[in-house]
Amino acid sequence: MKRYIYILIFILTYLSSDYYGILSKPLVDYKTHLAISINPNCNSQYVNYAIITESNGKIIKTRFISGSEFIRIGMGKQPSKANNSGENIFKKFQIKDCLYKYDSSQCLKNPELKLFDLWALRYNRNPFCPPDCTPAKDMLVDGFGQHKFRPSWPQIQILQNYGITYINDFFYGENLFQLLADFQKPEWRTKYLNAIE
Repeated sequence: MKRYIYILIFILTYLSSDYYGILSKPLVDYKTHLAISINPNCNSQYVNYAIITESNGKIIKTRFISGSEFIRIGMGKQPSKANNSGENIFKKFQIKDCLYKYDSSQCLKNPELKLFDLWALRYNRNPFCPPDCTPAKDMLVDGFGQHKFRPSWPQIQILQNYGITYINDFFYGENLFQLLADFQKPEWRTKYLNAIE
């Protein structure tokens, strides 16, 4: 009889510890997104591509990727947790092909903005083309930022609508793709250029 009581106490203790263990664990919701930063990094890049994992609005993991990998994932051509559905996120946000397919023969003939031109949101001149350089054909030389190395406070306030707090933060998820959609619109760029201190 004692044996059955010990077994029953053991089972109840085991079950209650599992139950309270489940209750004590906080519910954490992880989401993985494509991300872009216009903060220069140690590899002399002015636009940085990444896959970030966030929980409750805080970035908890960052993995830097190449620009071409970013494009393949965004187009749904490369499997990634950042695009589980495999849809073309660029098309979903009505982003022109030449913003991300910049090496296609059709887009090489077209002087539209490219994905790597996002540096222009931060700087007022292309960091790869100092004042004495000879610009390459269709190279964007003049940036949209008011100051040499940073945008004005009103420009940062515009960018804050896309989920950042500081200029060094990552744009990610739907906010990023909405920024890309707006970046290609001349009227949005004019509004950004005119937001001066």
